[in-house]
Amino acid sequence: MAGYSKEKVYGMLFVVIHTFGALLCLFTLEQMWEHRVLLRLLLERIPVLSLMGGTVMLSILFLILVVSMIAGAGAVVELLRTRRMRDLTADAPFRLRSALYVAMGCLCFCVFILSTPDTFSGPFRIRHTISAWVAASLAYSVWCALPILGFGAPTRLRRWIDLIAMNAFIALILAEVSLRIAAAVWPTPLLITETSSSEIRRDAERVEPGVERFSFPVNSTGHYDTEFLPPSERSLPLVVSIGDSFSYGVVPHYYHYSTVAEREFPEVEIYNIGFPGTNPVDYRHLLIEEALPLEPDLIVIALFVGNDIVAQPGEKSTIRWYDAQNYMAGIVWHRLQILNRVQGSDWTQAPPESMGEDLLSRYPWLSDPAQETPSMSEDIYVELESRNAFQGAIDHPGVYDRFFAALGEIEDAAGDIPLAFLIIPDEYQVNDELWQAVVAKNEMPLERDLPQRKIREWARDGNHDIMDLLPMLLAEEPLADGQRHMYHLRDTHFNARGNAVAGRGLAQLIEAKFTGTEAPEYAMPPDRAMNLPTPAATIQSADPQQAEGAGAQAHSPSPADDATEVLRQFATQISAAGVDGTRVFDESLLNHPKDEIKSAIVVILGADIAPDQKAFAKEAAPVLSFFQPGVGEPGVSLDAVRSDQQTWRSVVEAEIQQIGRDLAAGSAAQ
Repeated sequence: MAGYSKEKVYGMLFVVIHTFGALLCLFTLEQMWEHRVLLRLLLERIPVLSLMGGTVMLSILFLILVVSMIAGAGAVVELLRTRRMRDLTADAPFRLRSALYVAMGCLCFCVFILSTPDTFSGPFRIRHTISAWVAASLAYSVWCALPILGFGAPTRLRRWIDLIAMNAFIALILAEVSLRIAAAVWPTPLLITETSSSEIRRDAERVEPGVERFSFPVNSTGHYDTEFLPPSERSLPLVVSIGDSFSYGVVPHYYHYSTVAEREFPEVEIYNIGFPGTNPVDYRHLLIEEALPLEPDLIVIALFVGNDIVAQPGEKSTIRWYDAQNYMAGIVWHRLQILNRVQGSDWTQAPPESMGEDLLSRYPWLSDPAQETPSMSEDIYVELESRNAFQGAIDHPGVYDRFFAALGEIEDAAGDIPLAFLIIPDEYQVNDELWQAVVAKNEMPLERDLPQRKIREWARDGNHDIMDLLPMLLAEEPLADGQRHMYHLRDTHFNARGNAVAGRGLAQLIEAKFTGTEAPEYAMPPDRAMNLPTPAATIQSADPQQAEGAGAQAHSPSPADDATEVLRQFATQISAAGVDGTRVFDESLLNHPKDEIKSAIVVILGADIAPDQKAFAKEAAPVLSFFQPGVGEPGVSLDAVRSDQQTWRSVVEAEIQQIGRDLAAGSAAQ
């Protein structure tokens, strides 16, 4: 037993810890160098650290980890060389316990501080993984420095610290075990997780029959709608609408989009089936278990692009030690924070009513959004929308593949029952001010309408029926303050105005399905259609010769004429190159330098010329970004990677934003 003395066992344990710590620091240093720009931006967002500057703090972090790595490697060499603990492992039991405490502290920091919720139901995770590795490496650095920082403290004080830390460790373990047991036997909304079954999600969110929401009682199945009748008692064809909280509804039933659609197209009856916090995986379950038994004639799946796209099978199997979603204590903690931040509405105090006029007097914000109380603070709401944009406005590998695979499973489950999809935008896609705040929060380039473009492509390729609400919402005239006010004030869900638009869209989709016609496809407003080339007819409208043919009087060439000619030639190049928003082309194809074309656009926007010419100039400006140096012939995909490891898409999107700023500055200077 002499070969296994306590001293040697301690020594081997320290060798393992220091080896792991040194390798961890080395790995983190490599990741920090690879993500140095992102890390610098993250550091600059910390108020205290921002005073020193991101570059300075990044340099300090590099230095700390380099020193820790060298110290760890040196300790390993020394321990292996002497085969004795010596001074390196003085007070070994306490140092080993302190390693446990530091590791637990690091884990708590990642779970409770760095992790953030994507939705109320999850996931709860660290957005940038480099943050977790830096935290772990710094934890090792702190442990290495403990002999210097705290081992000189009085023995009694150290014992008290040891006792408190050990009790905290045990308390966390007991809390985690208790919450897991509670989640298994008591699946309340507070305890459901991303991996909870559809049955648990449904039952956790179901409201008791008769409970009133906005003075309207839920039916006997717990759904926010009138009573569901069996087929023998129905006189009209049945449409079942399935979705998440948008389908569930956060407005009075009279103003809900399914009720609006019934008034718009009274030839059908619409049953609203929806649960908050659900996703396409749950929609399939709701379709099979609750929609199909009703024997519907049509099923409509309402897809909210804010979180439905990322909540797909494939992510659930990903286990990362630093994410809160892997720990019930972390899940409950973040969910409680959400509940504390959100101001709930009183849905049960007013007496029942039947008509909309009664509701207007009871809930004045239905007709006047200015009277609405915000559900979240501005900072929290912008953070939430930024996460939604990060998930949906960036083409992350595999995300859309899993999303469309889930939709395919829904279609398979529907069988012979016709199926259609209602596409619900996120508010950052409709509210320009919110979009600017979201862009400022994200480090990566965002493609604002990416979800709709992807879904439209999927629909065209597979002959799927969809109704995209985004163009309809953008077509609505702003109110007096310049905002459209389609969503509750900092709440993410449709208000009465948004539900009215959604109801018209749903009615048009249903009517098209029952009449055998195609649902109307609304065009995106010109200033939002940045991914598509201008139609040939619009291109020709920029030709000054057309104005002459229409009766315009001849006149001497002016700066506006010269600018129009430059733009006409640019239009010709757009058509010749076949710009379609999916490829980027070499800028050598242009007849004029990009700056000259940009200047011509500024001149046209400031000139007294036909509105259609100005409209084309405004629409053509973003197309300039699809011509870049070094592309070569023929053009390449936007997702192709350049020599600097950037995709052409990121370059194009960044230039689109810059062009917008340049045009604004140029117009202001005129």
